[in-house]
Amino acid sequence: MVMKNAATRRSKTDLPALYDELEAKIRALESLGRTQEKYGDFLNPLVESCLPEEMLVAWERSRNHSLTETKESRTLEQLMNFLR
Repeated sequence: MVMKNAATRRSKTDLPALYDELEAKIRALESLGRTQEKYGDFLNPLVESCLPEEMLVAWERSRNHSLTETKESRTLEQLMNFLR
């Protein structure tokens, strides 16, 4: 999966397009029998690298707040929900 880096090539208005593209690729992987448990740890940093800096900072703040409350690690599904 190759995507443009949002920090340099995408505007804030392209975040819905990024979300749609990711959702389509995730569904394609699932249709091939690949579960998020298998590819989530690999894709999470790739998706984060596609976010604009402001969005990444907000995600990290949300992540730190959530980790102190629940003590669980972040998943790709949580990142997708954050982008929604």
